[in-house]
Amino acid sequence: MTARVRVALAIALAFVSVGTGTAGAQEQRAPTPESPGALVERARAAYAQGRHREALETARRAAGAAPRSLSALLALGGMAEFMGEFDEAYHAYAQAQALAPNDNVTRYRVASFATRIGDYDRALRELDAILGTQPKSMQFFFRWAPAFLQKPLLKRSPALEQFVALQIDILMEKGDVAEARRLARRHAIVDSGRDYCAEADAKKTGGGSADEVFKAFRLAVLGQPSAADCIWWYGQWLTDEGYMRLGRLMVEESTRMTSSQEQRYLRDGDVEGAARLFDESLRLSPTFARPYSYKARLALDDGDREGAVRWLRRGVEADPDSWRTWHNLGKVLLAAERWDEAEHALAKTVDLFPDDVGGRLALARALYAQGKWDGYRKQTEYAVGFARGCCGADVVKEPAGFLDKFQRWGPGAVLPPTPDPRVILGWNQD
Repeated sequence: MTARVRVALAIALAFVSVGTGTAGAQEQRAPTPESPGALVERARAAYAQGRHREALETARRAAGAAPRSLSALLALGGMAEFMGEFDEAYHAYAQAQALAPNDNVTRYRVASFATRIGDYDRALRELDAILGTQPKSMQFFFRWAPAFLQKPLLKRSPALEQFVALQIDILMEKGDVAEARRLARRHAIVDSGRDYCAEADAKKTGGGSADEVFKAFRLAVLGQPSAADCIWWYGQWLTDEGYMRLGRLMVEESTRMTSSQEQRYLRDGDVEGAARLFDESLRLSPTFARPYSYKARLALDDGDREGAVRWLRRGVEADPDSWRTWHNLGKVLLAAERWDEAEHALAKTVDLFPDDVGGRLALARALYAQGKWDGYRKQTEYAVGFARGCCGADVVKEPAGFLDKFQRWGPGAVLPPTPDPRVILGWNQD
């Protein structure tokens, strides 16, 4: 599930009651050191501090000690979900919903999990169930009022506005862009005849905040289906920021209609044409980092590794906050076995974008090569835990196996594997 959808799901809690009601009287008393409530708190604390395996084990103890504790079951579901133990998470959430079938917090958590595993229809059903607990008059107006009445309704109710945004995001992640656009029109999120793409470009070039630019391009995607360039930029922005599946879908949506000019140059093998275009891009916008990575790619294709390093160093000087450029620089330095320099670049990468799985695994290799075993272990554990949570255990099967051998028998002569999992489209395009 994307970070965007996870944030939106959290906002959907504006609809729900935070009380757990039937969770049991023991959760209302001050917890003793080994009570289920205390174990849940310890699991949360361990998770917040990055001790994910300990968090999962503690949540398991809490649920085992109190199988009718709603908070313990939801904690177990959340920890298991993060660690990629999807079967365990599924059963924990199922037990929680059986215990409290009408609890909206549980419905929200089930919707969140359903979105993570790609069961978007289930997520939408859970959201409909949450909406169904609201007053009938509000439901009727929300579902059936004409578009010109929807706009003032959503303005008066930020919770409703976020609820619609959440439905649209899930539909887009599902790949049903047409239905997402229909819903946006029905609730007057977008109006016909308005040039959202031009407005988004103006915000981008005029120094609008990241959130303003994001919202503007999102409206362009919903309101102007033919604005391929805006949709492509939105997809690239999403991938740069770590919104994985949705970013890929947006890029695919844009390239389905037309591909960008630089993509056509590379596809057709016109290296000189590509180089001219990238040079012109740098002339027009010297602080835009992406062309430096493309120039580095052309240098690598020509066998000029040092040239690639120079272009990437220029890229991070132009935009020190471009995680993608730091990532590419670190990978090139790693291939050259310049371990200390690679460590610096890759540490900066994961500092800018903590969920860069490939970047963390590459950093782990640089640390391992220098005998920094604790650092290797920490980076690999985080990468494996995150990748399992977002994409399943097979994505990082080899690094996880290498780590297991390392923990059993200690370091060896072979360096750890560094796959760059396809969890973000932008990594592989570069």
